[in-house]
This record gives sequence, structure tokens and C-alpha cells, in this order.
Amino acid sequence: MKDFWKKQIEKHWKLVFLAPMDWYWDSAYRQAMKKVAPHIFSISEFYSADGLVHSKFLADSVLPHDKSEDPLVIQIFWKDPENFAKAAKIISDPKYNIAGIDVNMWCPAKKVVRSWHGSSLMINVETAFEIVRALNEATHLPISVKTRRSFDGNQDLLAFAKWLEEAWASLITIHGRTMKQAYTWVADWTDIHELQKHLKIPVIWNWDVQNYKDGMEKVKDLAGFMIGRATFWNPWCFVSQADIDEIDSLPLHSGTSTPFNKGGSNLKKENFIDWVYHPSLREILELMQFHAEKLVETKWEKKWSLEIRKHLVQYLKHFPWVKAYRKRLVTTDSLENSISIINEIRDTFKDFLDKRPSLGEIEKEEVDLN
Repeated sequence: MKDFWKKQIEKHWKLVFLAPMDWYWDSAYRQAMKKVAPHIFSISEFYSADGLVHSKFLADSVLPHDKSEDPLVIQIFWKDPENFAKAAKIISDPKYNIAGIDVNMWCPAKKVVRSWHGSSLMINVETAFEIVRALNEATHLPISVKTRRSFDGNQDLLAFAKWLEEAWASLITIHGRTMKQAYTWVADWTDIHELQKHLKIPVIWNWDVQNYKDGMEKVKDLAGFMIGRATFWNPWCFVSQADIDEIDSLPLHSGTSTPFNKGGSNLKKENFIDWVYHPSLREILELMQFHAEKLVETKWEKKWSLEIRKHLVQYLKHFPWVKAYRKRLVTTDSLENSISIINEIRDTFKDFLDKRPSLGEIEKEEVDLN
């Protein structure tokens, strides 16, 4: 299992991840992403190692998952190597079928940093080293780390990455900003490509990747990339034309004779424009309903009714009539109500279901809702 990522690179050439994001990337979200792009690797929301150790309820709530989410990596944070090791033993239980453990050394949230968790580990190198070493001794699962370019611009990323590699981290993901920059500024790639030349373990890029084409153009010699916020309205950002083309290679895949991935769900060749997929209204509504149904399956009704609201409007980002439905979508309180709204859109726009909203093919004046 320790060579898991090496074997995945041999199989896929480049790796594409759903980036971890707290309060969004739950089981239902991951299932929706994997329905469209089954080739992606999912990393969970981040969980406290201490929480997993002291709460069987938490472990039994977040570690079980649908088979379609495999291989699933669990991200954890904390500052105590001993608790990391204890959490690793829980995550490693075969009943959960987890593929790997990722250590959060990138979160810039003030309450996280002040507690010496997350990105603060970049300036507490000995603890970071001990955490990775303790995890490797506690589990057979591969250990990866997500971190940043530096804490405040004064840290040596190469030295830090080398220490992690020596502690037996098997993969490292770099968020292209410092902790001080948080989520502002344009991500900087300059030293990330150089980093890979000096490491034996794979380096993954995260931030400012909009879609598969964009990622493949930026990734170059890196092992892969992550996409996070760009998935909010468009899970199809993960797919490439190789998903439906019966060809041996792609222009973006120089150096390999194997297409990056296969098996996308009901993709249509005509919806690829310059290698970027533009889903039809029909596809968007189908995935909205699928996502809503999965949330009900995985969470109790009250919690589901609150969480689905933030997703449904996102799916309709480019739909010109979204304002007409926004208030109802953000106040929906049942699966029945959500599906009723989705079906209403289907019926009202039945002549435009195969049109692509992101290309402006549904004009507002075409339909009278009154």
C-alpha cells in the first residue's frame, strides 16, 4: 500500500483530484463528482485527528462511504503525533476501505493556525516530521501531505518537502500561495515545477485550475493537479475529450500512448468545445437531482434540507433564469420540494434541455414564466 501513488501514476500517467474543502466535499458531493468523472481521486473534508480518536460517532459518520467514491483519501489535522497515530489506526480499519491518509498542513484559518494546526506546521518542522513518521509507523496506508509554498514567504519549500519525504510521505500537494496570502493573490507556479526535480515522491498542484484542459496545460512535469471551487457549478470540469474519443493519444498527453482516462457518464462529443466540456441543461438537472437524492441517503432530513440549498443554485450558475428560481432553491426544505422545482424547470424549458447554458444558448427572452 505504501507505493499506492506510484502505481496510480503508472496506471493513469497524471493524477486528478477533487481538492478537499470543509463543509462541501461530503459523500453525496463526491458521488456526484464521480458519476461524471469516475477517474478522479477524492480527498475528504478535513477531520480532527483528536475528534476521530475520541468520537466513535464521528468515525462511523464520516469514514463509511459509497463504493463509487473509491479510492477515497481521508484528510486529518491536529498537532499531536500520538493522536495522529491513534487516528490512523481507526482510519485503517478494513471495514472503512480507505485508500490513504492526507495530512492538512495548508489550512490558513486563524483559529487553526493559532492552535498550531494546519499551515502553522510549516514553521514547526520537527512536529510536522514527527507527525508523518508516526503515521507511517501506525498504518499500512500511504501518507500524503497538503501544504503551501511557505508560511509567510521566508520558509524554504524544498527543504520542508525534503523533510517530509524523509519521514516517508508518499505524495505532496502544494497550494500555490503562502499562509499569509490565504486565498488571495494569483497562485505562483514558479518554484513548484522546480520542486518536482528534487523529489522522488509525486508533487501535485492545487489552486487556480479551472478545468481538465487548464490543468493539463499547467501541470507539465508535475504528477497531477487538484480542482476545488471550480467544481461548484461544473463537475464536468474534470472530464477530457479522451473520455469519449476512441483514440490512442491526445495533444495534451505528449509522452504517453494511453488516454488519460475513460468512462465518463453519458458524455456527448458535441458538448466539447476546444477540449472543455459544456453540459446541457438536461445533464445539469439530472445531476442536481442525483446530488439531492444522495444527500437524503447519507444525511438526515433536517441537515440535508440546509445543505442542499448551497448546491442547487451553484449548478444553475450560467442558467439565465436562475434568479427566477433562486429564492425557492435556497429555501427548499424537502427532497420532494427540490425535485418539484427541478421538474418545473424541465417542463418549462423542455424545448431547451439540450442547449448549453455556459455557451449562452438559452436566451432569457425565449421563455415567458408568467
